[in-house]
Amino acid sequence: MRVKGMNGEEYNVTGQGQGNYNTVGASAGIASFLGLNAGNILGGGCVRNGGYNGPVEVITSEDRPISRYEAAMMDKLAAKDSELALLKANTYTDQKLADVYDRLLTRINKDKEDQTAINMNQAVYNGTNTAALKCMQNQINELAALSELVIPQRKVCDTGGCGCEK
Repeated sequence: MRVKGMNGEEYNVTGQGQGNYNTVGASAGIASFLGLNAGNILGGGCVRNGGYNGPVEVITSEDRPISRYEAAMMDKLAAKDSELALLKANTYTDQKLADVYDRLLTRINKDKEDQTAINMNQAVYNGTNTAALKCMQNQINELAALSELVIPQRKVCDTGGCGCEK
């Protein structure tokens, strides 16, 4: 497992490349990797820490080992960071969706107003044409009625000058 340090550096805390546990050299290497003074573990060294002759953590660089508690804290921190990032992403997505909704609603309302205006113009045009057609139909009906009208012969005059009575 790789964990991220306070300054952004990464540490490998898995068993990768630790070698053979059965050799003293490997054990000393592991102890050194864990930040322990191998001289104190193997019985050598001097008395430190107020008479305590046990393992002493040696911090020599940024590559110091971390405890399981630190790893747990880092996991919790990473989980909180992920949760925060997800909340920010959801908020951003919600804002963008609201913007898109507003733009679509504005466009839909404009299109609806435009279509209403077109429909009103068409209704006026249809009404005008209906009235004109009705008038023409009445005139056609009057002409048709005239062709069936019987006119007395005495009222019909020859246009050639027949000398009709008045």
